Amino acid sequence: MNSDINDIVIVGGGTAGWLTAAVLAAHFDAKKQFNIKLIESPNIKTVGVGEGTWPTMAATLRRIGISEAQFITECDASFKQGSRFINWRRGHGESYYHPFSLPIGYSDINIADHWLESDLNLPFDEFSSSQVGVCNNHLAPKQAKTPEYANVVNYGYHLDAGKFATLLRKHCVSNLGVNHISADVTAVNSANREHIQSVILADGTEVSGDLFIDCTGFKRLLISEHLEVAFKSYKDVLFNDRAMAFQVSYQDQDAPINSTTHATAHPNGWIWDISLPTRKGIGIVYSSDYADEQLAYDTAEAYIKEHMPRANFADLTPNKISLDPGHLDTFWKGNCLAVGLSSGFIDPLEATAMVLIEFSAKFLKDHLPATKDDLATLAGKYNQRMDLHWKNIVDFIKLHYVLSERTDSDYWLNHRDQRSIPDSLQRSMAMWKSRAPWHADVEVAESMFPPASYQYILYGMGFNTQSALANRRFADRERAHLENLLKNKQTELQKLCQHLPTNRKLLNDIKQSWNNRL
Repeated sequence: MNSDINDIVIVGGGTAGWLTAAVLAAHFDAKKQFNIKLIESPNIKTVGVGEGTWPTMAATLRRIGISEAQFITECDASFKQGSRFINWRRGHGESYYHPFSLPIGYSDINIADHWLESDLNLPFDEFSSSQVGVCNNHLAPKQAKTPEYANVVNYGYHLDAGKFATLLRKHCVSNLGVNHISADVTAVNSANREHIQSVILADGTEVSGDLFIDCTGFKRLLISEHLEVAFKSYKDVLFNDRAMAFQVSYQDQDAPINSTTHATAHPNGWIWDISLPTRKGIGIVYSSDYADEQLAYDTAEAYIKEHMPRANFADLTPNKISLDPGHLDTFWKGNCLAVGLSSGFIDPLEATAMVLIEFSAKFLKDHLPATKDDLATLAGKYNQRMDLHWKNIVDFIKLHYVLSERTDSDYWLNHRDQRSIPDSLQRSMAMWKSRAPWHADVEVAESMFPPASYQYILYGMGFNTQSALANRRFADRERAHLENLLKNKQTELQKLCQHLPTNRKLLNDIKQSWNNRL
């Protein structure tokens, strides 16, 4: 019996299915080495909450062979330079940034220690990064003459998730040799509950495979319904289980395009605000234990009327989404692995959904075994890696809530209850009371969040670190180096503000250049 892996079957489309197919097919010649089939139901629409990416997406798009100009034009995409958190600390209009650029001098010195002892009246994000000034002025992360996927300051994207899936599908089928099957899967065949042999389509067609990838979203058709992998809920840690998403058109076509996702806290959750070139994606995230649907709807209405007063809210139809915060106990079982929402979902905060798809697809691309004999070893490695990623995500997302000082609802008070805080996060926070996060905290090379990310959140939220060893460690040479870094940062910011175009100007120029090619 042939043990080679030749037929890869992806069940489910959307971003998870098509991006996984693209990464594999662009790396392995789908026309010669593998037969990659993607089965997509014609009756299931994209969930539509994954409208933000990390900077990793630029390299992924480049590797799979999609032009950045085409991507921006066809996916109604804009540049994302990080996240801005509003009302998270006290609910009185305060805000801070988690930019995508690392703090100045990041490879040499822990600038957080110096900021903590500084008498400069600057918030940590402004002290450590010039990107905050770029974002405040709605400036693009590069110039029109900058090559595709290159940057002046680091960036990811905001995008229309439905249009992105459409572009990926077109690219996979037309350019990468992926076999697209539009059909519902009605049954799954296997000799046991470990290895899937085939799936049956609605018309009775049987599709066999050596490796199956479950991208069926919350349905988890293969990994849970058939292979009976259990789901681990984190509802007692992160409470949000509902979302309502609105698409709001600009009334002014020259309206500024924000450089960051705006995440605005409210008494029972938070609201995302994503600026695309033609519209905004605005969604309210909340917990059904603390607010009902009507209250959430009213909160979203008040936000939209405040920030887009000329929009007719009565004409907006929300996409209502039920979330179950948590992830699978096992992400790869037998010859089946789950990618995307099939593997789990915690909270839209920090846009981890798409980057996990990228991580999963890259892992499979880098480790895909030649034979079925290696599947068990690979599955063990994948499960270990994903367990660590999810642990980091849970801790990092929870950190945003734990640090809040809001007292206007039980929602925020209960998020600070010690019983809802993972032990691993409690240990980290205890350590950070006497030492700022730094490189020694990284557990694996491919860590989800660098120490800089923890610094931006901790000190943006007013966390107090009393560094017991900082004064012993600081040397005159290090302070002089920091002084030069700060001077250079200020000079750099002046140049960036002088030479960078606005987001809208650059996006218009990119679209025009792409249309001129056609």
